[in-house]
Amino acid sequence: MSGSTLMRNPADTDVWTVCGGSPAADAGPVRADGFKHLLVPSLAAACLAGAPWEFTNVPDIADRHALGGIVSALGGRVEHDGDRMTVDPRGLTGHEIPAALSQGVHGGMYLLPTLLAARGRVVSGTHGGCSIGDGAGGARPTGHVARVLEAFGATCEATADGFSARAPRGGLRGATLDMADFADVEPATGTLTGPYYSGATKTALLAAATATGTTEIRNPYPKLDVYGLVRVLAEAGVAVETAPGRIVVEGAGGPLGAARVTVPSDLMEVVTFVALAVHLRRPLELALDGVEEVRAGLAPELRYLDAMGVPLEWGPSSLRIGEPARLRATDVLAASHFAYSDAQPLFALMLLGADAPATLTDLVWHGGRFGYAEGLRALGARLELSGNRLTTTPSRLRPAATDLVAGDLRAAATLVLAALGTGVPQRLVGVGHLRRGYQDLAAKLTSLGATITPEDAS
Repeated sequence: MSGSTLMRNPADTDVWTVCGGSPAADAGPVRADGFKHLLVPSLAAACLAGAPWEFTNVPDIADRHALGGIVSALGGRVEHDGDRMTVDPRGLTGHEIPAALSQGVHGGMYLLPTLLAARGRVVSGTHGGCSIGDGAGGARPTGHVARVLEAFGATCEATADGFSARAPRGGLRGATLDMADFADVEPATGTLTGPYYSGATKTALLAAATATGTTEIRNPYPKLDVYGLVRVLAEAGVAVETAPGRIVVEGAGGPLGAARVTVPSDLMEVVTFVALAVHLRRPLELALDGVEEVRAGLAPELRYLDAMGVPLEWGPSSLRIGEPARLRATDVLAASHFAYSDAQPLFALMLLGADAPATLTDLVWHGGRFGYAEGLRALGARLELSGNRLTTTPSRLRPAATDLVAGDLRAAATLVLAALGTGVPQRLVGVGHLRRGYQDLAAKLTSLGATITPEDAS
């Protein structure tokens, strides 16, 4: 079974019927597009420049268009050309982020520090995204952003309805911040984690870039989205030094220079296709950009995959995922110094095929990130949820008697992959979330043998 019946563009619908099948004999590698979590703050950083920034390997996802739309609405110039994007901020005159563009994605939050620095003032409504952890309803809190910007001298107001800030006379000034003040402590190892740790670190970097004076960021969030942003800012002329446990930024005191940014392949898209290969017990090859950055960025996930017995073969621009002879049960910790919380649902799917029960613990999002569990149970998965811990017991999945419903991006991806393993058509509601994190996922799955039929929710 191969090909897809496309009544309309799958990216424009919220309901798919999916069915697995065998890929064509000449199916080539699947390309993993650019890393969303680095693209978003990098696009925001372009607003700090006095010259155009050029981006390559830019994924065609909702955040790209929402942020580009905001910059355009405020007077900047944004051009899209396939996987290339040019952002010219020199015409920026506005400071108020259009609510219609910020409410559907969380990426607009990174424009708060950059517009504040560039324009001296910023105003926005709510910022959206997936409803995960305590963020029921989708609106992302901005109190941590306010606290960071206040350290640079800004006056801020963050409420449930919106955000506003003014820079001090003379602009933002360098600060010393300890990211431990924005994080929880992971009890077993004493490392930092939590839902605000990443965003607070990136906000501090963006505010520091054009501030006057030196900024020291202690205990920064340790993943690729932060250290990739450090690389991007350095490309634009910011003096940045990194050392274990700290980042020091000499603020430019004015606009940044031009930059050319090549976005490495998306780490979570890589994990998604690893999960598909493991779940279907089918070898798969990925074409990647920035292999070394991807490998470094996925170091915790790769340790878990190695412990599970998943064979991975890296090439200069590729990753081949083999079929494990035996999938070993392995406990997985999602925390800021361990696996990404985004990867946790995909590990749960893989571990349903393991040789014994395994436990997944999520210490990033308060309230947990297990919105996919009900859908997997409907497919026959044996799961036990207690607080921030999910225990998987080896299970053979079967067709669900009702529609599967996804409430967030990674839940949608996990349930799509799970349904492909049942061998019969399955209807999924909530696949519209995929637009925020995957480019052409339907087409990529189709190339691997899936049949995907998009339809109206009615």
